[in-house]
Amino acid sequence: MTLPAHLATTCLLALSLTSQAQTMELARVQAAHSSLRQAQSQVDRLALHDRLEELWAEAAEAGQLMSVDWGLWNEAVVDLGEGPDRVLVYTWNVELDDRTQRYGGWVAHAATESDLGYTWTALSHDGDAEVTDNNRMHRQDRWQGGLYYDGVMTMDKNIPVYTLLAWDGADGLTNRKWVETVEPRNGRVRFGSPRFELTEGLRKRHVMTYADAVQAVLRVEQEPMRIIMDDLAPQDPTFQGQHAFYGPTLSYNALTWKNGRWHFQKNISVANPEDGQNLEYRDPSLRRRHRNR
Repeated sequence: MTLPAHLATTCLLALSLTSQAQTMELARVQAAHSSLRQAQSQVDRLALHDRLEELWAEAAEAGQLMSVDWGLWNEAVVDLGEGPDRVLVYTWNVELDDRTQRYGGWVAHAATESDLGYTWTALSHDGDAEVTDNNRMHRQDRWQGGLYYDGVMTMDKNIPVYTLLAWDGADGLTNRKWVETVEPRNGRVRFGSPRFELTEGLRKRHVMTYADAVQAVLRVEQEPMRIIMDDLAPQDPTFQGQHAFYGPTLSYNALTWKNGRWHFQKNISVANPEDGQNLEYRDPSLRRRHRNR
């Protein structure tokens, strides 16, 4: 793909500022991400999105994904497990003019039998996928999208289970966060498995939908190890079911791991996180609102 001249110039400038220790493939990726953050038009953002899909394929095939210091990247990346159990999930978003989102990403899984040392799979965003369906499995080629910003690996007997926390900008009225599992296997990836014991029964994910103007907590807590979240409800009961009016109730719920499943608990006690611990995810909508002031 050929970028417009002004985007190509921006990418070159960003590339020249990249650390000389960085490999060329990853330097190009970082330059494109930098340009995407600065792009003002939807046309430019979508062009850079397409370019990123190409650049990440080049970086992945160069065998670099497992050797990157992801702590230095200001992107949505989740790094879980060690050795042969290690899984990486990397995602990015493009906000369109109508406030809906376009997503890209990839999943890599350690594989000693591969020449690269891992297998990797590109994610293809299906804009028609039903994100709020908590009983549907999504494949890598019909992925519902989202930014995965945190996660945790647990064990079901001797099988690692990878659970991800996601953010979705949805539209101009609501945002979403959800919890789901990811299963990389033989070059394929599927999101969502029946490991969530919710009030309505066993489901493949837990989804929170709330007003665009508010923030909702969804984070991993290490001690004790659980996933905590805001309880959500409309301020006025007459708006029940209309999620554009939903916000935190000042009560918290949790998912706790037991016998290979996440079990929902309502109205739990939550301590304030210590400095540097359990930092809240800063979703892109805040940066957008700040930019538009």
